[in-house]
Amino acid sequence: MAVCTTTMPAANADDCTLNLHYGRIDAIMYTRAETTDALTDAASAIEWGDRLSNSEALTASGNAAPIRYLYCTGEWPEPAITEVEVSAGRKATTTPQHTINLDVDDTGSTNAALLESEAATTKRRRVWLLINGQLWGGNSGYLMDMTFLHRAVPASRTEKQTIKIRLFYEGIQTAPITSVVPILTPA
Repeated sequence: MAVCTTTMPAANADDCTLNLHYGRIDAIMYTRAETTDALTDAASAIEWGDRLSNSEALTASGNAAPIRYLYCTGEWPEPAITEVEVSAGRKATTTPQHTINLDVDDTGSTNAALLESEAATTKRRRVWLLINGQLWGGNSGYLMDMTFLHRAVPASRTEKQTIKIRLFYEGIQTAPITSVVPILTPA
């Protein structure tokens, strides 16, 4: 019989410090999916300052590309996970599948042109998310399939139009870090 190795990572259950985080997705940052487009240090405000640009031209392959960003609202719901039976009656789960829907409410001419250019296509991107002062995605970002869906136009004169974006990836959530990204500070 095989001996299984058991690990017990640290846990926290502090009666005095609750460590609560609230939230919605406040911003998305994204770039090409090449290995050289990952960050060296996601905790470096200098690197973020050097890489963030919504207008800088795309660099040649092999050189770190600029990182675009959009303010948005969105949520990160529970992923789809399927339990499967494997040999000897054991159970295993599939890799989590995440679908994240975002609403961008800046529907001005620049983002309207972005939507027209990217609409109805799905592209693999490196993606980082800002959620209530925390940065998600680490140095590499999440490799996500990013689809600009459409511009939603409500029936009411008092509701805002939004650009709908869908993100999809398979994998686990990485631990967030305190954001040093210079585009948004928590309220």
